[in-house]
Amino acid sequence: MNTTALAALSGVTAVAIALALGYLARIRIPRPPVGVYTAGDVAVVCVGVVLAPLLDLALPTPVVVTVFGVVLGTAVQFTLAPVLGGRWAWLPAAAAVGTTLALHASPTGVLAATDALLLIAVVGVANLWVQSGMRAAHVAALAAVLAVYDLVATTLTSVTLRFAAEVQGQPFAPQLALTRGALPVSLGLGDLLLLVLFPLAAAKAYGRRAALLAAAVGLAVVSAVSALFATHVLTTGFPLLAALGPLIVAQQLYWRQRCGRERSWAEWRSGAREPAPPPVNPAEAALRATGAPGLPEDCWLAVRDDRVVGVGATPGRARRDARRLGRTPTAVRQR
Repeated sequence: MNTTALAALSGVTAVAIALALGYLARIRIPRPPVGVYTAGDVAVVCVGVVLAPLLDLALPTPVVVTVFGVVLGTAVQFTLAPVLGGRWAWLPAAAAVGTTLALHASPTGVLAATDALLLIAVVGVANLWVQSGMRAAHVAALAAVLAVYDLVATTLTSVTLRFAAEVQGQPFAPQLALTRGALPVSLGLGDLLLLVLFPLAAAKAYGRRAALLAAAVGLAVVSAVSALFATHVLTTGFPLLAALGPLIVAQQLYWRQRCGRERSWAEWRSGAREPAPPPVNPAEAALRATGAPGLPEDCWLAVRDDRVVGVGATPGRARRDARRLGRTPTAVRQR
């Protein structure tokens, strides 16, 4: 394989991660009105990744090119929209899609134009997911599932290799390809997305050190696999996510153990260095606040919101005391 292209693959991956982190720090994507990400959303993404190559192999090439072109063009538009404005962003997105199609007679031109579209789209999609509430734990779960899938699809079956051969040279092919041929230097869309996505999620959840570690680990995996191809230790397609996925899971477990709860998107935007402590039950807050002398240790407290509204030797007396004062308690706890 082309050793220069193999080295460049790590460089392009580093550029993609740096662009995505810079975008996360400076640009806010309007959140779609769909709530926040849950485990069910991660499952939907996994199903989509699994079905995409199968549908591609079953559908005619013009249909596949059209679908991929629409998806990439839309992703480029919403990536540029916060910078240029929603309507103006359609102009460069449409121009990029049109240019890619116009270069159909130039394999190198199609390759370069598709790679540029793919990089912009991945930066935007990764930021959209993280800014919409996707947590590092969700990315780790996604990585774990896709690691198993990649191992099966690439090593135990021929799905990945047939898919890569089918889309090679097509406009809007879902792979970052630097060369063509029987064994191209390329990264699949799922590989590139996880390489970019986890550093963003780690930055939001745990801070700069976690993001830098995630980026370094991802680049180390890409570089190590490239070195194995350069030295002819590997001579066929390699399931990159089978190596990257467990490392993402390990990082998530480490940072969760070290930092505790992840920061929310709002906490990250506000500049909070640490996640806020979990909310305290109002009754517990009231109990902690009742350190006044003169109350027996075993008395009962009637609580409403974060205030003690009644006291008694029994739960019933505490409730009656609250009602006598004109307040209705929401809970009764022993001091």
